[in-house]
This record gives sequence, C-alpha cells and structure tokens, in this order.
Amino acid sequence: MANRLSSFVKRKLLGKNQNLVSLNDPYGVMAQLLKGCEVTGIIDAGASDGRISKRLLREFPSAHIYAFEPNCLYTETLQRFAKEEPRFLPQFLALSDHEGHADLHVTESPGSTSLFAPGSRLKEIDRQGSSVKSMEKVEIVTIDEWAKRNGDPSIQLMKFDIQAAELRALRGAVRLLQSSTLIVYTEICFNPVYTEGAIYSEIDLFLREYGFVLYDMFKPKYHPNGLILWGNAIFLHGERLGI
Repeated sequence: MANRLSSFVKRKLLGKNQNLVSLNDPYGVMAQLLKGCEVTGIIDAGASDGRISKRLLREFPSAHIYAFEPNCLYTETLQRFAKEEPRFLPQFLALSDHEGHADLHVTESPGSTSLFAPGSRLKEIDRQGSSVKSMEKVEIVTIDEWAKRNGDPSIQLMKFDIQAAELRALRGAVRLLQSSTLIVYTEICFNPVYTEGAIYSEIDLFLREYGFVLYDMFKPKYHPNGLILWGNAIFLHGERLGI
C-alpha cells in the first residue's frame, strides 16, 4: 500500500514515476531488495537510542544486530534493550579507518554529535543544537578488526548515521565489503556540514571500487537558502544481488 501511495503521489505531483529522491520507506525498500537472501548480520553504526535497530530486527527476523554507539547518553537504554532482545548486541565504540582513541564532539542536540567538529552550514541551520558542550575521549575501531575479534560474523547489511564519519568507517570495512555485504545504507552529505567530513561523491567513488552502485536516495535536508545539505542513500552490490 505504501509503495502504491507514493507512486500515486509522484505521478500526481511530479508527473512521472520516479524523481531523484525516493518517497518510499528505505527500510521497506531494503527488505524487498533482500527478499530471498539470508540476512544474519547487520551493523547499525550510530545506533543512538536503538529505534532503527528495532525496525531492522522486525524487517529481518533471522538477523543479529551489532549496534555501534559511542555516546554514553544512550548506554543505559541500549543495555536495557539488549537484556530484552538477545539478537541486539550493543557495541559502545566509534568506527573509523584505524584503531585507537579519538575525541567525540558531544553537541547540545545528540543527533549532531560526531567525531568531527560541526561546520558553518550546520551552525547556520541549528546554532544551539550544533554547539559542542563537551569533548569525550572514545575508543575507535575498524569494522574489519572488530569482526576478527568477534568471531567474524557475516554482515549482509550496514547502516551508517555517524555524522560525516561514514567514509572513514567504510575504509575500515573493506574485507567485509568484499565478502558478505549486500547493502550499505548511509547518510550522505552533498555539501560539507562537518569539518573534515566526507561528501557524497567520495563515498560513491569508494563503494564503486568494491562493486557497489547507488540504488536510490531518501530524506533530503536543505539549507534555508535552497542548498541541498544531506540525505540518505542505499548502495547495493549489483553482482551479488543481480541488479
């Protein structure tokens, strides 16, 4: 029903079947794309309070979710959910392209917290929420090294919402991207929002090296002046999924 409704809206409002940004629900889209595939492992990077993990657990009932969240604001909530749901496995770590420790910029609005400092455009649209209230030292790991230490789980789906640190995390996941991953669902910045953060074109070029192609984009966010800032995208491994 949701897909039929969105198609109707697109035809009526846009005069065509598709536009550059999909009106469909990305989680439902991924469930359809992976229908018939055995999905046993999912990475939820930037899990915050676990609400997206809960949605993914419903969509993929055979999967375990490894939920990465370094912000201590969410620790108790995620631990409580892990006791209720054995398929939910929180990892209180940040992801990058190397291992060690880094400063986490904890902002007034938790959703803007990042390994990178907020940039000028983010401050323009949310000055209070993007203000850094503290710097917290957090442990950073790569997905590949973390996987080696934890039994090498097969990961079919990776979801990233880590405020412009997505490319660094992907660079640390090359072994899994080359082996088991079918879909990467990630936040993308079309224009710089955080200092040193990657933009869409860099992520796209990186993933294409490993056989991934852009499938669709979702939920764009614009600056009041009309400049597109960020959104979300599904990248899929075309050969493995036959697309």
